[in-house]
Amino acid sequence: MKKKKMFITLLTIAALVVAISLPQTQAQEKKEPPTQVLITNVNVWDGTSDSVKKVDVLVEGNKIKRIGRIDAPQAIKIDGKGGTLTPGLIDMHQHLTLNGGTNAGNNWDAYVQGAHASRAAQYLLMLGFTTIRDIAGNSIGLKRAINSGKLPGPRVYTSGPAIGPTGGHSDWGSYTAAPGEENYQIKVQNTHVVDGRAEWLRVARWNFRMGADYLKVMSGGGVASVYDPIDLNSPSLEEMKAAVQVANEYNGYVAIHGYTDAAYNKSLDAGVKSFEHGFLVTEDTVKRMAAEKVWWSFQPYGAYTTLCGEFPDWYSVGMKEKAKMVCTGVKQTIKLMKKYKVKTFVGSDMFGWDNWKNAIVNVTTPAVDLPEDLRYTSLEAMKMSTSLAGEALHELSAPSRNPFVKAKLGVIEEGAWADILIYKGDPTKDVKLVLKEENLIFVMKDGKAYKNLTVPPSDPSYRGSLRPSGHSFDLPPIDSHSWSM
Repeated sequence: MKKKKMFITLLTIAALVVAISLPQTQAQEKKEPPTQVLITNVNVWDGTSDSVKKVDVLVEGNKIKRIGRIDAPQAIKIDGKGGTLTPGLIDMHQHLTLNGGTNAGNNWDAYVQGAHASRAAQYLLMLGFTTIRDIAGNSIGLKRAINSGKLPGPRVYTSGPAIGPTGGHSDWGSYTAAPGEENYQIKVQNTHVVDGRAEWLRVARWNFRMGADYLKVMSGGGVASVYDPIDLNSPSLEEMKAAVQVANEYNGYVAIHGYTDAAYNKSLDAGVKSFEHGFLVTEDTVKRMAAEKVWWSFQPYGAYTTLCGEFPDWYSVGMKEKAKMVCTGVKQTIKLMKKYKVKTFVGSDMFGWDNWKNAIVNVTTPAVDLPEDLRYTSLEAMKMSTSLAGEALHELSAPSRNPFVKAKLGVIEEGAWADILIYKGDPTKDVKLVLKEENLIFVMKDGKAYKNLTVPPSDPSYRGSLRPSGHSFDLPPIDSHSWSM
């Protein structure tokens, strides 16, 4: 009996020792400090300034911690080889799920289109695009997968399916379709074709329900569609107001497609703040846009290079004729855009199998391919693809509809997201150098390196480029355990 009591007493003492010591043990546990990466030997362009600075950049976790002359002995070191460090590029008009054009569903099923969309996102990231705005198409699921880290690609803001009326720019059915008949593009939710205020309210709310960040509305006719003339003035003002009402309900916004004064002024009347194309608008409309401080999305490659001659191979005869009409207004529109200083960013607006290539060309087009009297400087072109786009995303998106509201995009600033590129040479002085893939030697998104050519291929932190030689770019991003210290 004495032995039994003694055993119980020992158990009680042991339990008390554990109970007393457990909190102390937990308190003594040290949390692992966040990974720091120090980038040195670079000329830093912050996205807004007119020149570069010879400073270091310290990344902690997924944000920029410090900029200046920095001593961080515990940080992972990256030697930028004397290159230019810039913010990640932002493409504000992508169509990830519309490869092959608006009639692609006649040739390729949703599996192929999805596979291409994922691959396109990966290629865009490797070319330096760390953020995109996908503006028409069912990229909502892809956005979730990329933004949560399950698939590689740029940060994604998506509109979900485009919204437009019967016979409008989002009506991609066949000539034999009956009224209201569901076609392939509707079935896979790349587009909505709706009429009347009630239907507009329903599909707009459905987009936000599914996770759209904003709405893409076809406010007039377009080029890459069959049934709508360029000067189509449908949907009605009432239908436009329905879309804006829903966007306001969800603290989102509406981005519209349109080319004419009628499409633009109707959208302004409805309360729209983001405008695409507009290459047939007149001076009075542009003055109104400037006065109301809306954003204008400029597609220099799609507007000038493509619509003025280099048509995609899937354009029909009718599409080509509409493109020629739009081309006549492009030059005048650019002059007005500059004259009235409308807030402007760029997006590529390309559908093809190689839309990632067109996206990088679009960055350079304002400074390279436009007629000489219309050209922007390399610095202006880079600002439209970085800080101006980031400013628009922040201004247009309410916090509840902005997945990246906790930090700035498109700039190199303390506290901004760690989306960082390093180029051989200075793209703010010669933007053409971004066209050569080998000039981009480092790509970081969200604090992780997806491309790193600053070290030899034998180094474990090497991450290759698009060409599948040496280490494939399909390797996962570099985490702290695989960096070369």
